[in-house]
Amino acid sequence: MLSDLWPGLDLRHLAAFSAVARTRSFARAAETLGYTQPAVSQQIRALEKIVGQRLFDRSSGRAEATLTEAGAVLAAHVDALTARLAVARQDLRDLQRGEAGTIRVGAFQSALARILPHVLKRYRAERPAVQVEVIESNDDAPLLEQLKRGALDFAFALLPLDSDSLSHRELVQDEFLLVSKTGEGLPGRIRSVADLGEYPLIVHRSCRSAAALVSYLEARTGTPNIVFRSDDNAAVKEMVRAGLGVALLPELWMQLGGNEGLELTPLTGVVPSRTIVLAWRKDRLLTPAQEAFVNVTTAIVARPRLERVAS
Repeated sequence: MLSDLWPGLDLRHLAAFSAVARTRSFARAAETLGYTQPAVSQQIRALEKIVGQRLFDRSSGRAEATLTEAGAVLAAHVDALTARLAVARQDLRDLQRGEAGTIRVGAFQSALARILPHVLKRYRAERPAVQVEVIESNDDAPLLEQLKRGALDFAFALLPLDSDSLSHRELVQDEFLLVSKTGEGLPGRIRSVADLGEYPLIVHRSCRSAAALVSYLEARTGTPNIVFRSDDNAAVKEMVRAGLGVALLPELWMQLGGNEGLELTPLTGVVPSRTIVLAWRKDRLLTPAQEAFVNVTTAIVARPRLERVAS
């Protein structure tokens, strides 16, 4: 039982500890919690007595309250406990709401533009009382962090994932394309990854798939000749049209349109595709509304070819 672990332990002790650890100040922690500073100090002293170790260094002359080694260990566990309690609270709220409520979904740019609209159209027809809130990002990494903290219910993301904490449903194998200026005659000349080393390259700046692609090239061709990086779709295409280089972009991204004056060469078998998935916390109890979102997304997106996403 919980009472057998640390007799006398109270959530108020952990709330005070977390606030001091986060703000590095007893005074600022008191402001955050709406307590007096002596009350916060009393909670910390009680917690230190319960765990039997000093948690903060409060030596004279120090401007901030700093965690001891024991305090740092406890802080990591308290953070994990806070995340679990946040998930538990949301699970109970969702259960109470039944078919209504809100689903919070994170999506990176191409998934937001090419996948989510078709998912929402069908989902809203099936579950009109459920609201879907969407959080946007240039990269899936911050979305996955929010997912782990319980701030999101689902996230469109890329493999690999942390399989210990996240479950997923695989959706699309998104192949990379070589994007070149029309008339340069590159289609048919790219037979292996080594051929890419001959060209100045334009790639995404901040997403995980771009980092993985660059690492793949470095391991096989040496340092690639990257002349421009951007997460702006229009800027990348204009750089290619200006003849400054060729771009390596996912097929789903290029389906956003505006490809006049560009030649698109599939790189299937030359560089690995990226796998797009829908992810959620493994320890999350999905409500019927959330299970329906997973099923609708899979039904619409899981197609052999990306052209069928809008079907």
